[in-house]
Amino acid sequence: MSSNSTQPQTPITGLEVPRAPHAGMLATSSQWKRAALMAKSASACRETNSDDSEDEVDTKRQIKYGSGFQAAKAIIHEYCDYSTIHGIRYLGEKKRPWLERLFWVSVFLLSIFTCFKLTMNIWDKWNNNPVIVSFAEKSTPVWQIPFPTVTVCPETKSRQSVFNFTNAYWQIRDFRGNVTGVKDFNEHDYLFYDAVSQVCDPPLHDIPLGDARRKGIEIIDTLTEVKPLFNDTFLDCKWRNSPTKCKEIFHKVVTEDGVCYSFNALSPAEIYRAEGIIPDIIFREENRLTTEWTVEDGYSLSANESTYPHRVLGPGAKAGLYLFMGGIEEDFDDMCRGPVQGFKILLHTPGEVAQTSRQYFRIPFDQEVLISIRPKIITTSDGLKHYEPHRRQCYFQRERRLRYFNTYSQTNCELECLANFTLSECGCVKFSMPHNVNVPVCGLGNLTCYNEAEDKLLVQEFNQSVATKADNVRGQTDCNCLPSCTSIAYEAEISQADFDYKTVAKKDKSEEDDEAKRQGMKMSRVSIFFKEAQFLTSRRSELYGTTDFLANCGGLLGLFMGVSTLSIVELVYFCTVRLISNLRMRRKTRKELSQAASKEA
Repeated sequence: MSSNSTQPQTPITGLEVPRAPHAGMLATSSQWKRAALMAKSASACRETNSDDSEDEVDTKRQIKYGSGFQAAKAIIHEYCDYSTIHGIRYLGEKKRPWLERLFWVSVFLLSIFTCFKLTMNIWDKWNNNPVIVSFAEKSTPVWQIPFPTVTVCPETKSRQSVFNFTNAYWQIRDFRGNVTGVKDFNEHDYLFYDAVSQVCDPPLHDIPLGDARRKGIEIIDTLTEVKPLFNDTFLDCKWRNSPTKCKEIFHKVVTEDGVCYSFNALSPAEIYRAEGIIPDIIFREENRLTTEWTVEDGYSLSANESTYPHRVLGPGAKAGLYLFMGGIEEDFDDMCRGPVQGFKILLHTPGEVAQTSRQYFRIPFDQEVLISIRPKIITTSDGLKHYEPHRRQCYFQRERRLRYFNTYSQTNCELECLANFTLSECGCVKFSMPHNVNVPVCGLGNLTCYNEAEDKLLVQEFNQSVATKADNVRGQTDCNCLPSCTSIAYEAEISQADFDYKTVAKKDKSEEDDEAKRQGMKMSRVSIFFKEAQFLTSRRSELYGTTDFLANCGGLLGLFMGVSTLSIVELVYFCTVRLISNLRMRRKTRKELSQAASKEA
């Protein structure tokens, strides 16, 4: 202790070492006095801190010997002195005038606010709009995609020679109106009227008639019995400019319009899961299974030009599908479908179920119609697979499993959702909706119910979507039928002209029987083909990937605050490693002071 009193002491800011203790000062700074008494010598201090400035020495001593508040304040000053973040060092300088310090505080806060605001804008784009749809770099040839499934539905639902729906309708109205001399239907006519009414226009559903539930197979068998004959509907077919038997390429399918015919459609075993395959919709045994094409992966490398589903090798009418169709005039019924005769044609992707109530092309009689197709394909980059479906607004095939369908598509999903909603509303489903053998099928008595259920579902989906929608994002709904991440749509351009087949038939005297038969028919010709040899696909990709997001945020932090990754590491270091080290050093020093004080006593 005497050695310390004989050597000059190094001045310490805020620290005085009196020769004799004073009671008042013991109350306020006893630790400082003990620290001065325990200091080895001023020369030792100078030797230890020879490379440090006076402020740095004072800061270190406050951390080591000062009170808790002084130590915390000194640690903050130490971080400000060594921080690489711009402007921080001006806030921690002890001798900086308050006006300058206020200026730098204002500038620092303004920089933080601006940086935070711009960073939130980038976050909003990255979180809510991470996807951009752009054109692919290269065009795609038409032979890389399948020819569309062509579903043809005659507008005539019942041949007058088998069941006259118009007479039946007025007979029922007259009988219900107690018109004299009008007899009621027998059971056979009631079953026919029940089945045909389910594919007629809604305005005819004003007569409460029929059972609430029926067997689906009975309805389909009845519609098959009364529909126009296949040979009277399809007179001639060509595929890729080669004459083909129509029965070999067209197969019966069940739609909401009744029994129709499809070309290039997948088999029921490929479209439906085991639960959805029921006898009502199986018209044929399909031995051909598609193993060389999927919606997401396309055709395999081993697929040749004659693979299934069919594909064309080029554009133009000769490379597509040609149909020569007809209808017998005496079988036309203007009551069921209105005064419109001809056919509905729907183009859709193989694997999707045809919904003829949606977009379709009407083919009238006495017309030649050319349908040129322009494919519209949207794919999705692999970089979006780790995004949630609601962010990228689409589903990959493995992400959404449907109960009745093998392949996910927005159309199949909406049809399945409609079937489930109709079942909950009416206790049954329409005969054309997907269902299993345990689900009851609606009869004519529930016809109004399932028609209204479809409108209720649309209203419900609309309200839910509006309530939960965000910017450029479709809202969450009960159905939640987002588009498929890889989808194919077939947009068509139509041109038509009068088809004077009667003049040609009069000049052709080769087959008198065919000529006599065609005298009572109306006919149409249809050609369906791709318009161009190549087309541009669209592609979903990342607008802001993780790298882009970090780069933008890092640029803003560097621009406004000079912050880098090392600056953040530095902050973590001062809050953890450096803080723990200071606390351990402080605890050790206090222990030594405590031992020295006890020895003095």
